[in-house]
Amino acid sequence: MIENICHFIPSYNNVYTIRTINFVFETKPQQYTHLRSESVYKMYYVCTGTGCIHTAGKITPLKQGDVFFTFPASPFAIESNENFTYMYISFVGSRGNKIMEELKICSNNFVFHDVGQVHGFWKNGIITNTHATDLISESVLLYTFSVLSERSPKKQAKTPRGAEFIKKYIDEHFSDCNFSLNSMSADLSYNKKYLSHAFKKAFGIGISEYLNIMRIQNACTMINQGFTSVSDIADRCGYSDPQYFSKIFKSKMGVLPTQYIKQQIKG
Repeated sequence: MIENICHFIPSYNNVYTIRTINFVFETKPQQYTHLRSESVYKMYYVCTGTGCIHTAGKITPLKQGDVFFTFPASPFAIESNENFTYMYISFVGSRGNKIMEELKICSNNFVFHDVGQVHGFWKNGIITNTHATDLISESVLLYTFSVLSERSPKKQAKTPRGAEFIKKYIDEHFSDCNFSLNSMSADLSYNKKYLSHAFKKAFGIGISEYLNIMRIQNACTMINQGFTSVSDIADRCGYSDPQYFSKIFKSKMGVLPTQYIKQQIKG
C-alpha cells in the first residue's frame, strides 16, 4: 500500500512569471527559404516524420519524439522532410527564462532526442476543447521541462555571479524609460565596458539586444492581456518614443504593434 506523499512546492514572487502565447499543431510542409528571428521562446515537439532546423552556420536533423527550442533574436528556419508534423508552444516571462538557464537550454544545446513520453500529454492538450487553454499549454510546457530536467547533468557550470547580478538588475529595471547602460553603470558603480563584456560572455547576447527582447516580450504580454494603446504600452515597457517602440517591435515580431493588436483581437 502506498503511503501519503507530500511534495513542498517552492514559492515564486511576482518577478518569476511565465506566460504561454499560443499552442499550435503544424502539419503544413515547411520550406527553407531564409532564416528569421522572433521575440519569444518556442518549445517544439516532433509528432511524426523527419525534418531539420537551420540555424546560423548549422543544420540539425529532427525526428519523431524530439523536443527542440528556438530563442528570441536567434535566426532559424524549419524544413520538412518526410511526413513531418510538430506542435509548439510560444512563451515569455522571467520564470521561463530562469528554467532555460537552469537546464542549460541554449543555442548550443537546444535539441533533445527520444522524449516520446511527453507525446500523450501534448496530444491531449492540443485537442482538448476548453476555455482554459492558458492552463493547458502552461501545464504541457512545464511538464516537458520537468522531463528534460531529469536529463540535465547533476553538476553544471554556473553562470558567473557578476553576470547573474547584472541580468537580475536588468530584469528589475527594463520597464523604466530612463534605464540604459549608462544609468546602470552609474547606479552600480561599474565600468560600462565591464558590464557589457561580462554579460555577453555569460549569456551570448549584448545588453542592448537583451533589453529590447525583454521589453518586446513584455509588450506582447500586455497586448495579450488586452492593452490596445500603443503609446501606453510603449511607456510601460520602457520606451518613451512610441514611434521608436513600433520600429523595434516590427524588427522583432515582423509586424507593427497596431497590426499585432488587431491580430490578437481577431484571434
